[in-house]
Amino acid sequence: MASVSLILPLAPGSLLTAEAIEKFRKCLEGAGHTVDVLGIADPRSPHLPLVAGSWWRSLVASEPGLASASVAGLRRAKGDVLVVLDHDRGYTLEDLTGVIEPIERHDADLVVASRNASRGSEVRPGRVAAWAGLAARRVLGSTDPFSGLLAITRDLARSAELEPLGSCFTLELLARAGGQRQDLAVGRGRGTTRRRVQIDDIRHLKRLGDHKFGNISRLIQFCVVGASGMVVDLSCYALFQWLFSRTNLAAMTAPVVGGSLALAMAGACSIALALIWNFSLNRRLTFSYARHGSLFHQFFGYVLSNALGVALSFSLRLILPRQFSFFNRHRLAAALVGIVAATGISFTMARWFVFGRRSVSPVELQPQDEDEENLGETTLAVAEGAEPAHLSSFEPS
Repeated sequence: MASVSLILPLAPGSLLTAEAIEKFRKCLEGAGHTVDVLGIADPRSPHLPLVAGSWWRSLVASEPGLASASVAGLRRAKGDVLVVLDHDRGYTLEDLTGVIEPIERHDADLVVASRNASRGSEVRPGRVAAWAGLAARRVLGSTDPFSGLLAITRDLARSAELEPLGSCFTLELLARAGGQRQDLAVGRGRGTTRRRVQIDDIRHLKRLGDHKFGNISRLIQFCVVGASGMVVDLSCYALFQWLFSRTNLAAMTAPVVGGSLALAMAGACSIALALIWNFSLNRRLTFSYARHGSLFHQFFGYVLSNALGVALSFSLRLILPRQFSFFNRHRLAAALVGIVAATGISFTMARWFVFGRRSVSPVELQPQDEDEENLGETTLAVAEGAEPAHLSSFEPS
């Protein structure tokens, strides 16, 4: 039988009872396991019930979110098998013991309780979730990456480099931990709470996409930002053409490149606005790891490194209308060609020259002593008679 650490991360507004915790412990001990239980409170709602016994420990995570609370528990856990349970998701005691069994048999290092997995070898017809689960399994090794119950070996947990964010702790472990994975098919249960998608969950998906797919993920994001910048560019270009065509600039010739000075001014202004737009979004989203760097230096480097792309885009929107009658009739099309041609140059320069060095390194999951103060977690002292904010909707059967 295994030495099991049960980790109970808590979301704000949802608190399990001491009776439920006791049932969890007795269930695991009844299966022959040695058990210790960790309750991890969210810093936005640092309340836990009063539980007597040396097997119980309570902590407050340093960062909000179930994923951060789960990682805080994994750092402190002492068992050979670590079980993380979101008790609001309606899992049964049978599910709780079931995720441990494949690890005991050495069939898996990470077991996920999946509500998208079929109990047989075939997908149940008509279930969209089952087909989505099969797609997730090919990428992550599990049909339910948003599960609220999993078991993992302590060795695998310690070797993982985790950057927890949001509520999807299972997705974080599937994306960053290695090992052999296995799904345990479970039912929907009762008292299930459907968690709303938060901004941090979207940020988490972006971060994991960068981790798993690297520059492909960043290129897609860069193109999405570029598409929004193209809308800004073309909209402003059309507006400035209309404005400047009604001024004396329309009768003047642009130096160096030739053509209408009004057209040149319209192109220069629209490109400048689009450049600022793209820089702001890329710094905040695509290359978010660099957003704490110097704004001035990054913007200056961004402008210089993209000078070739800007020059190419600017030249094409002026030269193409002079060389081809089609582009003379459709000047926005000439601008579009310039934007597409400059995208590859801009991404390459931004990725490897402007935002090429990460300012934050991943946090490696290491075993910690309970008395260490530098964990960023605080042991929760629960006063006698403390009132929980809310009662959990889950009662184990």
